[in-house]
Amino acid sequence: MGNLLVGFNRIESNIKNFTMSPSLRQFMIISIIGMTILLVSLLYFHVELSEGYLKVHLDTQNKNLAIVLRNSLLAEGLETVLLKTKQELSDSEREQITKTLERELRWVPVVKVKVYSKDAMVLFSTKQDETGQSAINNKGVQISLAGTAVSGLVHRNHINDFDNHVEILSLHQQYIPIKNHLSGEVLGAFEIYTDVSLILNNLEGKQKIIFWSIGGILVTFYLSLAFSFFGTHRLLRKETLQRQKHLNELQSIHSELEQRVEQRTAELDKSKQFLQSVIDGIGSPLLVIRPDFSIALMNKAAVKLIPADQDIANYRYCYQVSHRQNKPCSGADHPCSFAQVMQDGCTVRVRHTHYDANNRPMLVDLVSTPLYSPTGEFEGVIEVEHDITQLVQMQAGLEQSEARLQAIMKNVPDAIVTCDSSYVIQSNNLAAQSLFNGKEEDLNGTKFTRFISDDNLKIFQPENMGRKLSMLKALDGKEFPADIWIGPLEFSDGVSSCIAVIRDITKRLQAQSELETTRQQYFHQEKMAAIGQLAAGILHEVGNPIAAIAGAASELKSINVCGRNPVGDCPFEESVSENINLIDEQTIRLAKITSEIADFASPKPRDRELLDLNGLLQSTARLLSYDQRFSAIEMDLQLDRNLPAIVGVADQLTQVFMNLLINAMDASAMVDGKKHTIQLKTQRDGDRVQISVKDRGQGMSKETLGHVLEPFYSTKPVGKGSGLGLSLCDTIVLAHGGVLNFDSELGKGTTVDVYLPIDLKESE
Repeated sequence: MGNLLVGFNRIESNIKNFTMSPSLRQFMIISIIGMTILLVSLLYFHVELSEGYLKVHLDTQNKNLAIVLRNSLLAEGLETVLLKTKQELSDSEREQITKTLERELRWVPVVKVKVYSKDAMVLFSTKQDETGQSAINNKGVQISLAGTAVSGLVHRNHINDFDNHVEILSLHQQYIPIKNHLSGEVLGAFEIYTDVSLILNNLEGKQKIIFWSIGGILVTFYLSLAFSFFGTHRLLRKETLQRQKHLNELQSIHSELEQRVEQRTAELDKSKQFLQSVIDGIGSPLLVIRPDFSIALMNKAAVKLIPADQDIANYRYCYQVSHRQNKPCSGADHPCSFAQVMQDGCTVRVRHTHYDANNRPMLVDLVSTPLYSPTGEFEGVIEVEHDITQLVQMQAGLEQSEARLQAIMKNVPDAIVTCDSSYVIQSNNLAAQSLFNGKEEDLNGTKFTRFISDDNLKIFQPENMGRKLSMLKALDGKEFPADIWIGPLEFSDGVSSCIAVIRDITKRLQAQSELETTRQQYFHQEKMAAIGQLAAGILHEVGNPIAAIAGAASELKSINVCGRNPVGDCPFEESVSENINLIDEQTIRLAKITSEIADFASPKPRDRELLDLNGLLQSTARLLSYDQRFSAIEMDLQLDRNLPAIVGVADQLTQVFMNLLINAMDASAMVDGKKHTIQLKTQRDGDRVQISVKDRGQGMSKETLGHVLEPFYSTKPVGKGSGLGLSLCDTIVLAHGGVLNFDSELGKGTTVDVYLPIDLKESE
């Protein structure tokens, strides 16, 4: 203890003379906390181990003691006592148990022993006043009667967890079941109280000795460690002070050197700034390059070539700045001007591709001038760059624009010509050469008015310029319809001219004509469908009267037997009989006419089917024979009986034959003074059939024959023809894979031949 006081006094004196550092303070606090935790932990584990060991030892001892007591008491008849139904023992039984317990427990520190029956009643207790009490709520009794031993260590003045009584002694309490050693049946239970006060007192004394011993050892170790740390810390602090002194001396020397360097540097910077200001005044990038290609100096314009996000220190060589590469430039594309300067000793000009700050390529004219020292030694070159990118781009753009314009003029599908103020063609494209059937040199120098009629020259007047439709004429004299757009051209030199865009609309007009033909065909089909519906209604109404008249005439004829009876027996006169026959013949004719009208006017399916051309021609001719306009015209039918059937649309071909026959009848009717005959002939012509319609009418001239298939072209008076009949016929025949031919001579008549393929699939 005296050593501890001496140690603490020394620590106190050291603390007064020594300023505790944060690290030392932290070390002491952590050490004290650690020792306290360690000491408490050791004490706790020692107590737990000691009491646990004591409990295990006493449990084993009491179990053995209980076996001895059981055997002794069973030998004295305890089993008979436990099996009794009464709850009290006789004096002799109690005395016998007491003697047995005194004999067996004379060397054991047992304070109290209880014997419980199977129903948890106290049959015997060393304290007689407890005999006969019920222990049904005692957990230890319940567990032991269930066949399991249970125990507990109760300290003095603490509550017993089994019976909830405060014990005045330190006891070991154990409940042990009494089992039949043969059957293992639980007959009752022992409760044995062992006084452990002396054992616990001895154990507590030993624990105190151990605690103070460990505490002393830890404090001694801590003090030794603290003294060692204090000494080491003092030496380190002393060394730190010496080092700081040396650093202060070095700092003083360093400051003096810095002042000298700053003075010299200021002089050099002044000279360099003057030189830099001179070269910065040059607008083009300028670099002073050493013989090893490193950059000695460059102006602001050259610095701007380095990317803004890059460190300028990484660009030490000229080829890094100009070409963004790590080796000198070489080769035919980038000849090194530095090498040429060293070789020739004079200024060299080359063209290179360099890169700007955004790494975009730019074309530069590079002027390299040799740099010599006062002694005449070669020290490098002065390189000046002139950016010519925009100039080259403008030249390339001009060439590209001209090439693009030529490509547009060459490939545009419309004809384009440019003319001067006198309408003389100055330029033209391939489409114009094709349209006017001439070469470029044939068109250039030719007045555009050569290709247009005098009536349309007014479109070149400024007030009429724009889009117009006009007939033009090629160099070979061929005329064609055209859509013309004419606009003025103005140039910076003040010379006025114009441009003309011409589009041949021949095919467009043909398409419009075909569209109109199709539309008229559709209208005709709709009209025929309407006529069919009307005819069906009329024929339905007319059919009933016709049937009635025919029936009446038939009945009258059955009465009239003049043809077979002698004269005088006839019920009617001869004239009446003739009229009856006439009525019968005409009603039959009328029924036939109405049937043919119904067949013609009723809609037919538009799908192709196998057709009998002779039948179609006969029905068409018969239907037209009822038209009073053509009563003076006869039909000469020369139909080939062996004519093969073809595949087609019946109503469309009927429409063709009817149009051809009507045209033949109209042409024949225009010639007066004689009886007219129209020949309708069919025959096979190889793999096709030929249908000929021949008339002896007025015929057609060659000019008329050239326009006969054009839509809306007609030689009939106004109101009698739309000019779409033959155009529609040609369209239908072509759709069937056939051909329509015309042979006509003015004043002699016309023959129209229709050729249709026998096998439509092969034709298609």
